[in-house]
Amino acid sequence: MIFLNGCSAFGWLKFWDSEEEEEGPAELFAINESVEIYTDWAESFGNENNFGRLIPSVYDGKVYFISSEGYLASLNEESGKVEWSKSTNDIVSGGIDVNFKTITYGTLDGDLVALDYKDGKELWRSRASSEILTPPTTDGNTLIAQTGDGRIAGYDFKSGERQWFHQTTLPRLTLRGTSRPYINQGFIFTGFANGKIAMIYPDSGAIRFEIPVTINEGKSELERIIDIDGKSLITNDLLIAASYQGNITAINLREGRAAWQEDISTIKDLTSNGNRVMAVDEKDSVKAFGVATGAILWEQNDLKLRKLTSPVSIKNFIAVGDMEGYIHLLDAKNGDFLGRKKISRQPILELTSERDFLLAVDESGKLFKLSLN
Repeated sequence: MIFLNGCSAFGWLKFWDSEEEEEGPAELFAINESVEIYTDWAESFGNENNFGRLIPSVYDGKVYFISSEGYLASLNEESGKVEWSKSTNDIVSGGIDVNFKTITYGTLDGDLVALDYKDGKELWRSRASSEILTPPTTDGNTLIAQTGDGRIAGYDFKSGERQWFHQTTLPRLTLRGTSRPYINQGFIFTGFANGKIAMIYPDSGAIRFEIPVTINEGKSELERIIDIDGKSLITNDLLIAASYQGNITAINLREGRAAWQEDISTIKDLTSNGNRVMAVDEKDSVKAFGVATGAILWEQNDLKLRKLTSPVSIKNFIAVGDMEGYIHLLDAKNGDFLGRKKISRQPILELTSERDFLLAVDESGKLFKLSLN
């Protein structure tokens, strides 16, 4: 009896928390489908490894995709027919960006590569300081790449010559991943492993502001992990970002200070639809916050622990993929299920929206184009 009482006294420790250990992914239940999801086409790229975020890119009526093994292809957006392909012989860890007639991507070895969008001919190759885990971005003059060592750098878009870099101090423990930088209103926006979000001038790398989304207050090294690995967004003059084991915070761009803040833990990209911003938390609950106030408008818990993708917005819906190859469609107004389709036997790793269609990538490297009706 003394031994059992002693065990119960240590119930707060994780290895005695049987309820948490037994918690499994939510089982799916039947829904009333009012929106149908169609697979327009699918193309297999093969993918023995997944080293980073391999997100497809759409440009000039073509869908571009590259696998971790470096197989690159340009597909007709409507038919899915491969118009050209090539083996780059790179181990790719950061998916491609296609803009200004140029394909760019990053590698596990820290190479930043630019190719011609018509045939994949290499234009230049430049050395970064570390692995590149997300697609680069550009304004046509400067190419921006973020690396796993806490650095963001700007390269001349035509020559690949590095023009500047900004280095952050990494905490002792971080998650493997980086935020995905993007350019909006003439500035670069990105987050870092120290829980800060930055607004940067693309031509010089000068910092307009660097504001904490989450304050590091944990007692242990594990509790102090507050990485911003998801993509932030800008809506209604607010920069909204979220961190792991921290907060979702809206920053007023004109004043450079927080407008509101709510608790959440996430490493996924954010998305918005109307006056709502959506996030998937660490237990795969989908939550909608009011853009103006941060108030939680709805919460969908029926996909818990199903290893959801980042949420994406399409029409008046929110779409997510899960570990069993399902695509789920939620009503952006209230979070109710409106549609569902199993498109693969493999987990869905990435989901992105483009105008009125979706692109999904599963764990085997298969790319799907999906439409809604």
